[in-house]
Amino acid sequence: MPDKADPYYTGDQLGLKVTKLIREFGKPDFAILEEQSLAQIGKSNAAAIIYAWGTSLAIVATLSNFGVPYGTIPPGAWRKLFFGQGYKPPLKPTKPGKKAENDWKGAAVSECERMGIVLPTQKTISHNAAEACALAICWRGAKLHARRYEPAFMALLQQRNERPASADLFGSAA
Repeated sequence: MPDKADPYYTGDQLGLKVTKLIREFGKPDFAILEEQSLAQIGKSNAAAIIYAWGTSLAIVATLSNFGVPYGTIPPGAWRKLFFGQGYKPPLKPTKPGKKAENDWKGAAVSECERMGIVLPTQKTISHNAAEACALAICWRGAKLHARRYEPAFMALLQQRNERPASADLFGSAA
């Protein structure tokens, strides 16, 4: 978004972008969004919180208007599903005197590359793309916010669990 764009304009533009994606590529079976964490509120200013929630709601409203089932997943939940229980990412390099933080974005990039997922070359874009891939992979951990999406979600879970014989790890050797 342009510098100094207000939350209304940002929401308007995101709604249009999601609409364009759906019209161009078709309706997805399911959409997953990273849940806005209440823990972030203490670390952010009011404008950052408003933008985060406003953009999420603009996306959700557009998905809903197209009848696309959606859910959210908190950062801790998708990280646990994606990296495994107890995984600790490396620490980010920091300036002297600053507290080191976990490099979750870098870890997501490394894991996506290990999985053969091609990411954009620009660092900030590749970090966001890697986390988006991780969210997409971990969709099964989603929290649904509208009951009307439960049948579609359950059907996707069932479809995921039903694998054709050709996908059997041991083939016909059993």
